[in-house]
Amino acid sequence: MGFKEIIDKIKERRDAKKELLRNADEQMRVQKIIEDRQKSSNERELERFMKEEREEQIRERLDFYRKERDEDIKFGHNPLDTKNITNHTDWEVLKEKNQFAGKGNIFSNHGSTLKDNKSILKNNLKLISSKYKL
Repeated sequence: MGFKEIIDKIKERRDAKKELLRNADEQMRVQKIIEDRQKSSNERELERFMKEEREEQIRERLDFYRKERDEDIKFGHNPLDTKNITNHTDWEVLKEKNQFAGKGNIFSNHGSTLKDNKSILKNNLKLISSKYKL
């Protein structure tokens, strides 16, 4: 059995299932039409109003549950309560001694890379002079 035969069998099964569903759907429609014709006009109208009312209740409940889920997604998760390095752990950074207290600034004794650099100064002057037309 080749690949094409397998694909054809799958297609046949799918088409058979679609045809079966079509027939069942058509049969249900015919049965509903027959039932509706047996009812009085007042009974059909009452059922229509009851169906509309039921649909409205379903819509309201659905809106409520959608809003509830949306609120839970937006505000239900509090990131402050999550386990991280600042709380809820064995090693808490905020309770440790400051490692950098009492130490000097390592950059205070070093010269600036921009200070006394003639090439950068010249480039900057060229940029300034072309920008402002000195």
